[in-house]
Amino acid sequence: MNIKGFGKATKEMIQSLEQQIGFSLPEDYKDFLRKYNGGTALVRYSTFYVKELNECILLDVMYGLGVEKSFDLVMWYHEYRDDLLPNSIIIGDCPGSGKIVLVTDLGNEGVYYWDHAFHFAQSDEDANTYKIADSFRDFVYGLKHP
Repeated sequence: MNIKGFGKATKEMIQSLEQQIGFSLPEDYKDFLRKYNGGTALVRYSTFYVKELNECILLDVMYGLGVEKSFDLVMWYHEYRDDLLPNSIIIGDCPGSGKIVLVTDLGNEGVYYWDHAFHFAQSDEDANTYKIADSFRDFVYGLKHP
């Protein structure tokens, strides 16, 4: 995996997160937290492709649990929970201030790029969230090296 992790999250830490957010996380994401607890790309500025934008976007950081506040999953969840789709959590960000969102809501599952700052011309108040991958595993293994 192309991730330099922040450590390992415990089962208890993950269960506490799920209780706070009110929904279960996918197994592939929980496995990632147990093994890496977030982190940065091993190859700095690895990218992911957003088909609807026809853009490769840089990955900055994947958030973790019990880490520095600016990288903490719980902090970002509470900051933006009212702006997110149901059963969603921000799991990372990009240097251009876009967010990576994991959605578990039935029928919308997957990993999305949220252009909440309207960095791209295609984004506006009505449409600024774009699907990247069907699962967290697909997202992480799809990261490209510069």
